[in-house]
Amino acid sequence: MYPVADAEIRGRIDHFLATWYPVVDSYYSYLCASSELSANSALLELRASLQLLERKLPEVKVDSSSTNDNYFCLGNAFSVAECIAGPWIQRFYVTLPYFRGMDFEKDVLPPECTKVCRWANSVRVRSSVVKSACPEDEMLAAARRYYVSYVSPGAPGKL
Repeated sequence: MYPVADAEIRGRIDHFLATWYPVVDSYYSYLCASSELSANSALLELRASLQLLERKLPEVKVDSSSTNDNYFCLGNAFSVAECIAGPWIQRFYVTLPYFRGMDFEKDVLPPECTKVCRWANSVRVRSSVVKSACPEDEMLAAARRYYVSYVSPGAPGKL
C-alpha cells in the first residue's frame, strides 16, 4: 500500500494527503457548527478545501485496458491515501444529509470538482471499503455523542 522503495510514488501520496487533511478539518468544522451562521461559514471553507483537492488531485490516465472504472490518486492502484480517506468519505455521505440536510455530491461538492467526485465514488464503492464500513447508525450515534450540537433546519437529524 505505501511504496517505501519508490520515492516518486511516495511523494505523490504524501502530497495528496497533505491536501486531503484540510478537507477533513473543514468537514469537522461544518459538522460541529453550533448555528446556521457558523454552518454556512464552515460550508464555504469545506467547499474551498474540496476545490483545492480538485486542483491537486493528479491528472491520471486510467489504464484503458482495465475492466473497471477506478480512479484513485495513483490511477487504477488503490493506495494508502484511499485507505485513510475511505472512512471520511463514508462519513460525508451519511452525516451531512442527516445533520445538515446536504447531499455531498449535489449540495456540498462544487460542480467543477469532477475529479474529486469520481475519486470519492471509486473509493466508496471499493469492496474493501464497503466491507469495512462502520454501520450508519453507529456513525450517527458517534457524531451525536462527540461532535454535533446543532441540526440544520430541514435536516432529518435528531440529537
